[in-house]
Amino acid sequence: MRKRLSCFLLALAMLVMVCPTRAEASSNIDLSRVKFSSGSEKLVFEFGDIQIEGEVHQKVPFTQGEINRFVKETLKEQGLTELDIKEANGKVEKARRASEFTKEDMERIKQNLLTTAEVTPVPEDAVTVFKVIDKYLSTTSWDDIGTASADLLEQSMTDQVKDTASGFVDRAGELGENVNLANEWMGALSSIISFCEMLADEQAHSRQKWQDIANGAEAKRLLNRFYEALQDKIDRYKRKSDQEGWAIDFNQAPGRRVFTFFSVGNNFQDWYLDMNMEQKSTNEFGSIAGEYEGHFTIRAANNMKEGFQKYTDAVLRHLDSKGVLGSGLKAYISQMSGAGFPTSFTPGAAGEAYIDRTISGSCEAAIAESGEITLSLHEDNDKTEVNISGVTSDLTTTIQENGVNAKIIITFELYASDEELKVKGTMTDSFGSAYGHGFSYSEGLGAGGKAGWDENIWKPWDGTKKTLKLAGE
Repeated sequence: MRKRLSCFLLALAMLVMVCPTRAEASSNIDLSRVKFSSGSEKLVFEFGDIQIEGEVHQKVPFTQGEINRFVKETLKEQGLTELDIKEANGKVEKARRASEFTKEDMERIKQNLLTTAEVTPVPEDAVTVFKVIDKYLSTTSWDDIGTASADLLEQSMTDQVKDTASGFVDRAGELGENVNLANEWMGALSSIISFCEMLADEQAHSRQKWQDIANGAEAKRLLNRFYEALQDKIDRYKRKSDQEGWAIDFNQAPGRRVFTFFSVGNNFQDWYLDMNMEQKSTNEFGSIAGEYEGHFTIRAANNMKEGFQKYTDAVLRHLDSKGVLGSGLKAYISQMSGAGFPTSFTPGAAGEAYIDRTISGSCEAAIAESGEITLSLHEDNDKTEVNISGVTSDLTTTIQENGVNAKIIITFELYASDEELKVKGTMTDSFGSAYGHGFSYSEGLGAGGKAGWDENIWKPWDGTKKTLKLAGE
């Protein structure tokens, strides 16, 4: 019996020494399979010279933040802390270093084992044992080493040796006398602990090395249990994430341009896009590729306080050049200027200028595996609201001649309630002095005409191609 036990201990010692180990758990997280991205991709909706940014994102995002949450939950469920994991990793690494024996170490331990047992292995028993060892010489897994220990236990012991070994196994609290259960990884790791302790008892001067290996196996079991539970959480969440799919979202996403309106620049046009589509079909991997359906609403609001409303004189000059104000006014300006009386338009009241357009409808998008996106918009509603009022410009004539100092001011108002600008004269004010006597009088006017509309205001949308693409494409 002692010969067989010696043979077994020698084989087990050599197995532990020649099989390199690593600190990674077999159930550790493979980061290449875990989606650590933000769970979204930037999108650009483009029409005319306007670009609006949105995103396509996972409805149930799988982010680094989720991983961190799972780690905390798993630690709590396992009754562990981050410090416990750190210490376990340290023990596994220490065990790895302890298992790196030189040839001299191996020879010395072999001789010590043989000397301690005072026997030489029976040749036929050694052959049986070393055939088992051959199966595991290339392994890098602690779990496989544990399995090898169990196989050796089954194939190289008499009943009497089994009885002796079971005492060590009992102390690990895993296998009991039923050594056939050793093929499970929990038991396999227990066998490492038990037999390393047994070897430590046999070889006092190598005790620390074997104790470190035993501690490493125990720590590895803790890590395996933790990472296995963590991986299970990750896998279940990934399945949920993939099943829920992706969505395209633009939520009040802005875009801006500067434009001219009736020849006056420095007007600001702000577009706000709401476009929401859900993924209706995708591939088996739950990627962004697939078909999307939804609705969109886009609104354009115009701020013309620094343009059209501020430089109303430029608007009137433009309209006059187009003949909108009539030939009579043109003749008046020409006559007064020709007589040496400066006559020109000057800015008046800013008034109000509200022009708002809202377009809505359904939409579809198809994202190819290449990332190319095909977009279709179906406009169901297109409404424009216009309110221009109280926007004025003054045609001012200055007269200074033969004791007369006077001004004549004709006020023109720009107004509209739809996409048709109109202009009318509202008042003529004359005031000053003549030959030492002051005077002032006003006269209401009412004549006016249509000035048309500047279609440039909707240039980005009307008649242009609308595209959707991944940012950076």
